[in-house]
Amino acid sequence: MIRILPFALLLPFTAMAQDYFQQQVDYTISVRLDDEQHVLHAQESFVYLNNSTTTLDTLWIHLWPNAYRDRNTALCDQMDRTGDLSLHFSPEADRGFIDSLDFNTEGAKLGWGFHPKYADIAWLKLASPLSPGSSVTISTPFRVKVPSGRFSRLGHTKQAYYITQWYPKPAVFDATGWHAMPYLTQGEFYSEFGSFDVTITLPSNYVVGATGLLTDSPREVAFLEERSRLPLGAHGTKESNTIPASTPETKTIRYTQDRIHDFGWFADKRFIVRKSSVTLPQSGHKVDTWVLFTPKNALLWSDAVNYVNESVRLYSKWAGDYPYDACTAIDGTISAGGGMEYPMITIIGNMDSKESLDNVIAHEVGHNWFYGILGSNERDHAWMDEGVNSFIELRYMRERYPNSGFSIGIPGLKKLAKGITDPHRAQSELGYRLNARRNLDQALSITSDDFTELNYGADVYMKTALIFDHLLAYLGEETMDQCMHAYFEEWKFKHPQPENMRKVFERESGKDLCWMFEESIDSDRKADVKALHLKNGRVRYRILGNESFVFPTTAWHDHDSLGTVWTYAAPGKSTLLMPWPEADRIRIDADNHTLDIDRRNNEVRAHGLFKRCKAPRFESFAGIERNDRRSIYYQLLPAWNGHDGFQVGLALRNTTFPSQRTEWVLAPLYALGSERMVGAGRIEHHFDRIRSNVFQNIHAGLSGRTSGTFHDHDAVAWYEKISPSIRFDLKRDPLTRPWAHTVGLRGVRIYQAAQYDLPDGTTSSFRSEPRDYMELQHTMSDVRKLHPSAITTTLNIADEWVRGSIEIKQAFAYDEHNKQFRIRAFVGSFLYKGGKYLTNGLDAWGLSWGPEDMLYDHAYFERGATDRLFSRQFNKQQGAFKTPFFRGGSETWIASVNAELDFPFRLPLAIFGSMGWVPTRTISQQGESTNTATYFEAGIGMPVVKDVFEIWFPLAVSKDIQHDEESLGRTVTDRIRFVIALEKLDPTRALRKLQP
Repeated sequence: MIRILPFALLLPFTAMAQDYFQQQVDYTISVRLDDEQHVLHAQESFVYLNNSTTTLDTLWIHLWPNAYRDRNTALCDQMDRTGDLSLHFSPEADRGFIDSLDFNTEGAKLGWGFHPKYADIAWLKLASPLSPGSSVTISTPFRVKVPSGRFSRLGHTKQAYYITQWYPKPAVFDATGWHAMPYLTQGEFYSEFGSFDVTITLPSNYVVGATGLLTDSPREVAFLEERSRLPLGAHGTKESNTIPASTPETKTIRYTQDRIHDFGWFADKRFIVRKSSVTLPQSGHKVDTWVLFTPKNALLWSDAVNYVNESVRLYSKWAGDYPYDACTAIDGTISAGGGMEYPMITIIGNMDSKESLDNVIAHEVGHNWFYGILGSNERDHAWMDEGVNSFIELRYMRERYPNSGFSIGIPGLKKLAKGITDPHRAQSELGYRLNARRNLDQALSITSDDFTELNYGADVYMKTALIFDHLLAYLGEETMDQCMHAYFEEWKFKHPQPENMRKVFERESGKDLCWMFEESIDSDRKADVKALHLKNGRVRYRILGNESFVFPTTAWHDHDSLGTVWTYAAPGKSTLLMPWPEADRIRIDADNHTLDIDRRNNEVRAHGLFKRCKAPRFESFAGIERNDRRSIYYQLLPAWNGHDGFQVGLALRNTTFPSQRTEWVLAPLYALGSERMVGAGRIEHHFDRIRSNVFQNIHAGLSGRTSGTFHDHDAVAWYEKISPSIRFDLKRDPLTRPWAHTVGLRGVRIYQAAQYDLPDGTTSSFRSEPRDYMELQHTMSDVRKLHPSAITTTLNIADEWVRGSIEIKQAFAYDEHNKQFRIRAFVGSFLYKGGKYLTNGLDAWGLSWGPEDMLYDHAYFERGATDRLFSRQFNKQQGAFKTPFFRGGSETWIASVNAELDFPFRLPLAIFGSMGWVPTRTISQQGESTNTATYFEAGIGMPVVKDVFEIWFPLAVSKDIQHDEESLGRTVTDRIRFVIALEKLDPTRALRKLQP
């Protein structure tokens, strides 16, 4: 094997632009399955036809099974980035690879070698340059070690096989050059069209589903026909799902097919087979349809062949006639590659209902059009296949299930979504708005691997479907279908680019679609159309976003609809003259067709006091944002703490799904123990539509809280806190710049108050002068699961002092279940003090803290308590020692290191250790001296939910801590403490904390 890479091949994969052409690759492959070693032994020959005007001396070849061979592949890097550590920590026996390659032409060996960065890409030096119009035949043996099916698309689960992306395959060479690409899970493919002739040898009791048509295999055809007539039999039992032993006899079956660009096959000895057929609506062509499923899923899949029929029929109706003679769906619920398409066949993942199964089968069958027949570059333009296909899927679900609710299997979601008129569209819109409302969405024009995991679904699939649904409403069904059919006929079995699609759609519709292709697809800009005024049919409106927009406006008079007009407008204020001067109410996008980011400002009336406002709707508990008005959610809120006792009140909020620009929460409660009003509230505005090269988001808010700190039979004490704040999220690319930076500035004002009974029967009250603090904080964090990190630098300022600190957290995952070694370091120092001593003990540093903190940020059940159950509650602040002790305080500086190591099993157990250092001052006859005291602890604990709910039991501590315990009469069991970080469980902030 030649491993010296020619210098020319290190150059970018580019070529001179030229008129459209595409290469052709015709394959002949024979493969034998060894189901004991999970190995494929194969021989491949392909004919490469150079239809370009460029003479080629080298081909680039994809060897994608090598994506599974070790931790150094692009696949493993991507899985690590998205938090799937299964391949990273997999045993070698579970991994896969391709080897035994020996490329030759007519028996003459060819030089080849691996890409300098990717082991799943190779270059192949031709024996002689391949001139335009010429072809070359290349052959090679190869062997594939099939990886575990838990990683990605190629794999096996015991003796169930999912054989995809498995053979050496030339990369696409087109007008822009070579498109050699590593295999990825997020990011699909781009391959040349051609013919396939594949023979498969394996034990005779395997049931096989594959791309293409069975050829010269009459016994196999009869075998499948016979199985398709068998009753379902036992299903859903352990016995029915047992894989039978392989027969010693083997069979060889052959599949052939023209005008395809890939070949996948699936083999399982348990498969139940069902066969049907469908006649296409335009050509009358008959297509045989098949489903293969395991006994465990027999009931769920009992009607699945009809889902395939309807998918082929409706996609043919809306996109263009299916050109092949068969279409198959495979039950792949035990494979990580479930929900994936290949020409003429698709594998489906685990589904929870027949409707959701129908939905996914339709989507995956639909990929026969996008990208099976319309072979766009999925890696560079994922929206052209996943997104456009999701749009046709949306039409399919509307047609098949017009009265259905949300198909997302989240408990209670259908109830929350009551009143939504188009749930199939609404769930895509909610998915898109999840990040778009937080200014974290991404333009559709970037490559697949550049999307975050959430945006790949929310933008590529959902936003694209919404854009094309917007276009459908704008053009009408007849024109939309005309555009889609013309695109299909013009570009089937070719490689269309975005500009090709735009050209066809603009030609067929007669419309300028720059608002769609440039504003909606090529950017992440958002549009928000706001209705301002209505008089005599003149509508004033403003586009608040920075996207040009086309939108419908509907007019009413006395509740009767007058009609709808479509308008194109640029950002800013505009006026629309409607043909109905009698209109007394208009609504923009009344039927929810556009990508308007907030429709609650879309309506205006001609008469009345509040022409643009509707009274908010009060709803219990929670709900999904309404389009016609704002909602206020309420719920009874019980609470308890040791000082105020039981509390009862009402939680009011406007927080809902998706996130609101201005969010507020108010929770007033009456405390039955302290007999006073307590509670909390906050309001925060998110500047989440800014266009800036520096800031992603800006958040400005005000919060307040009051809660008890002491209570006995004749006295009660409490604190009152108010805090204005502003926080800046700096802009970044989450893939190339994984460190997220946030800068926050807040002020904190705290009052201490008390009320106590006097002996004469009267009461007296006290309220302290306020203590004011200013905090400037910078946090940089990397949340990647393999090695998450965070560095927080804080500057606190009070009237008489200034102090600064830095906290560094680093974790290292050591198995795929996210078991970690965590280490934390903290250093804090006073930078200025106006006096020698602090007047408030909470302002000092401490290695160990109980249920108290300087800024009253944490929610404690018994703040300040020392001898009760909840005095064991603490938070990991400053020194973060888990052992309670009084020594270790400092009015100058402090330093500590804390470490935790999870046990390597499912039970959440960990060992820990801490070391801390504080200065000590000794006064003697010789004067005052300063030294450094060292403290340590070690023990065991249960981090049930890390940093939220944890229990810790220090077993070994330093002598100074032991002296503290002895002086207070404490025992070893008094060291047991727990973390209950209630402030981190605030459901009203949950959406804002989701990673993009």
